[in-house]
Amino acid sequence: MVQWRHGTNCEVQGNQEMTRDELGQSQFLIVDDDALSRDIMAGVLDRIGCGKVLCAENADSGLSLARHHKPDFILLDIYMPQVDGWALLDKLRAALPKVVVLMITGSIRPDDFKKSLDKHVDGFCIKPVLPNIMLKALTQAHERRQALR
Repeated sequence: MVQWRHGTNCEVQGNQEMTRDELGQSQFLIVDDDALSRDIMAGVLDRIGCGKVLCAENADSGLSLARHHKPDFILLDIYMPQVDGWALLDKLRAALPKVVVLMITGSIRPDDFKKSLDKHVDGFCIKPVLPNIMLKALTQAHERRQALR
């Protein structure tokens, strides 16, 4: 299932690095096997003014959509059936080495966070992610990826 959403209003408060224009011009891919989680994350991205959001329900469709659309940001669930987020991360890094990847999970296991550091992901968030936290996470992840270029 492929689903596009377009950002509309943005109510970002505070002194943020990423501007409304930057968010609005960026493309996002959410890869999560849970439909409710995809909808919530897409809604959060919409709320903070993000541009196009593409959703994938599994690793295979996520990789295919990433290769075809080359998003600026990928929000990747860790625990999915068949191919988990860690395995997909390796494939995404091979296909799109400059893409910003945030691991998004409902797990509070310290091992997941540690593994995200070991795998050099750009950001890590625990679901559900509030709009202000998502904005900070995207900004910090974007800065980390820029520093590697």
